[in-house]
Amino acid sequence: MEQTSGTQRLVLVVEDNPLTLDAVVAALDEEGYRVRRAVDGMDAIGEMQQEVPDLVIADIHMPRMSGGELVRRLREWNVPVILLSADTNWSRTAGVVFVPKPFDLDHLLDVAANLLDEG
Repeated sequence: MEQTSGTQRLVLVVEDNPLTLDAVVAALDEEGYRVRRAVDGMDAIGEMQQEVPDLVIADIHMPRMSGGELVRRLREWNVPVILLSADTNWSRTAGVVFVPKPFDLDHLLDVAANLLDEG
């Protein structure tokens, strides 16, 4: 039986913009990933406590907890992270891949697949 690349892999998408959140979730879902969503870092921590994902895709600038703070909090779970932002001054951090906004969904899916293949 042929399976898509994302089958059974869980991705948590953390984004405060509902249009971006819906677009990323839909694209990941279409690729066969299991997807959970959170609207900010605090919600993401709650989701992580329910089930640790294989990958987190998060915006940098969000209310209640920034993507940078979320990355620091996620270290205990050792989960790869893709950070999305129009702010290109983000410094390199181990285990974190930066994808600048606006982004191409196909590019984001390729980056996600590469990170998951490494895991």
